Amino acid sequence: MTKVFVTGATGLIGTKLTQRLLEEGYDVAGFTTSQQGKAKLVNAGVEAYIGDILKYDTVEAAISDFKPNIIMNEITDLKNVNMAANTKVRIEGTKNLVEAALKNDVKQLQSQSIAFTYEGGDTLATEETPLDYHSTGDRKVTVDGVEGLESQTARIEHYVGLRYGLLYGPGTWYGKDGMIYNLFKEDNVTMSDGVQSFIHIDDAVEVAIQALHFEPGIYNVTDDEPVKGDVWAQWYADLLNVNPTLNIQSAATHERGASNAKLRAHGGQLIYPSWKQGMDPIQ
Repeated sequence: MTKVFVTGATGLIGTKLTQRLLEEGYDVAGFTTSQQGKAKLVNAGVEAYIGDILKYDTVEAAISDFKPNIIMNEITDLKNVNMAANTKVRIEGTKNLVEAALKNDVKQLQSQSIAFTYEGGDTLATEETPLDYHSTGDRKVTVDGVEGLESQTARIEHYVGLRYGLLYGPGTWYGKDGMIYNLFKEDNVTMSDGVQSFIHIDDAVEVAIQALHFEPGIYNVTDDEPVKGDVWAQWYADLLNVNPTLNIQSAATHERGASNAKLRAHGGQLIYPSWKQGMDPIQ
């Protein structure tokens, strides 16, 4: 039986992913930071290890004990919307994971990345589009995190980086009582008319499983319908039956959306090809 080790196993994607892997017949272990997280995994039938992705010895101890065939890196730190903290786990945490994988002869690694750190342009970004290396401020911090995560991931023989679009669905910012949902309910929304590419959290999970059989490389994981921010905002307001003040600003050049043509060409299948299908009704 193929053994899969999942970091971030109690997170939004990780929780769903570990269950789907079990359903698909994999032997699954999860990496978590607390006894509470361990109990959650064990109760779900997942072997659990407690550790800190920023502490190499805890990462290596778990991997050397479980001896996985595949590692799926779903680690993030977004609970406080702190881009610096998230970048730290992306760069340092992934490095620790890769070092432990190499030491234990793990030859397949998949990492969760993002599809909105490309440089500016007038068309949808593809996987060949450079990252936004000339960015500044918080955006540069995020770009640096993506570059660090992906360059470390690529040290593994069979590596896959999944660049997700804007995640929506239950438990996300766009779901019921999420940050974006609440902004629309509070009657004052500021956003740009730039192009957005979405992906439902269930599709994020399903594509991650599909991608275990993809060729090595980077893949944008977005739906088939990129949409301008102002168009989406009015649609979302109508869905929620609210009429907030929409302060629509001009888009930055990097707000261009991302093409999923490569994903589709490699057989990627989506439950929700359009955000219109996945967001309605709101959950």
